[in-house]
Amino acid sequence: MTRPTSAQLLVAAACALIAACAGDATPPTSATATVVADDHGAHSKIATGPLTVAQEAGIKAARKATARFNSFNQAQKAGYTLQFPEGCAELPGTGAQAYHYMNEKLVDTKIELERPELLMYEPQRNGSLELVGLDYVAPRDPDLKGADRPLPLLGMEFMEVSVKGADVWALHIWAWRPNALGVFKPWNPAVSCQYQFQD
Repeated sequence: MTRPTSAQLLVAAACALIAACAGDATPPTSATATVVADDHGAHSKIATGPLTVAQEAGIKAARKATARFNSFNQAQKAGYTLQFPEGCAELPGTGAQAYHYMNEKLVDTKIELERPELLMYEPQRNGSLELVGLDYVAPRDPDLKGADRPLPLLGMEFMEVSVKGADVWALHIWAWRPNALGVFKPWNPAVSCQYQFQD
């Protein structure tokens, strides 16, 4: 693995540790809907809850754009090669985010729904990885006091995160694994770090 630069570490660390600063933050719009799992284990439609038509369509578009990354090999070929932090991120009693893989070329002030900066993968019993969610981040300038906040994504405001000197805006979308806490929440109780990824 290539050693990440300081800037990469700052962005990825804040992303992975988002709940330490804002894990219980409630977004300005309600997003408590759950999703129905299809035969392949990934949600295919919104079951109940207050997600808007635009949010449903956006999640569908994000899933379509990232479907090829269900193959971890394809994700690596596309540039998602930087893992940070090393290991599987979890918050005991709440859930996990699993392994984060960043495409460092996408980390800038521009947020694109179909091009997430990070992908989240859960380790499986057989040592493989399963795509469970998408993570969007953008650098944050504390001196601007929120003026550089990215525009809402699917109507959801980005969370301000400052941890260990890292300042970013971040938003998760659980596009590939149902989350009883909400599609946009940082941690997912249906995701586990029980197993280890065998590279």
